[in-house]
Amino acid sequence: AALASSPAHAGKLQVFACEPEWGALVTELAGDKVDLDVATTALQDVHVVEAKPSLIAKVRDADLAVCTGADLEVGWLPQLIKQSGNTKIASGAGSFEAAMQVKRLEVPSTVDRANGDVHPEGNPHVQMDPRRILVIAKALDARLVQLDPANAATYQSRLADFTNRWLAAMVKWKA
Repeated sequence: AALASSPAHAGKLQVFACEPEWGALVTELAGDKVDLDVATTALQDVHVVEAKPSLIAKVRDADLAVCTGADLEVGWLPQLIKQSGNTKIASGAGSFEAAMQVKRLEVPSTVDRANGDVHPEGNPHVQMDPRRILVIAKALDARLVQLDPANAATYQSRLADFTNRWLAAMVKWKA
């Protein structure tokens, strides 16, 4: 499928990341081959994000939304997608949920608000485990290749470089 893009984007894949960690991973894997917008900062509560017109505009143009998933963004992302009118990131190849790429932990057998902030789909904070980041990176790389096959060699090369650096860092972290 050809990517619809304005001349300002010069045919680049438009990526919308819900959180800065996924924006950073997209940058590691894609570099300047994509145009990236990130919805939140590290200082924001990602459970509560206001659907501002500026965010709606970023979502409107996205070819790919890279988010945590597991209902972490359930309070705002569906509204952003609805208001943007961009159905290609609502599901399918345009929607990438990091939590769905790994085995989810702490999936409750029953959901009861008396237990506090319950995540019915399991613990969405998958970025806290560095081993899971590599699994997610491989899946995200495959999605970038699927959506933008013209840059497949770049994505695969950057994944190999990221993997080597990440594995080396994990050795240091473990020590």
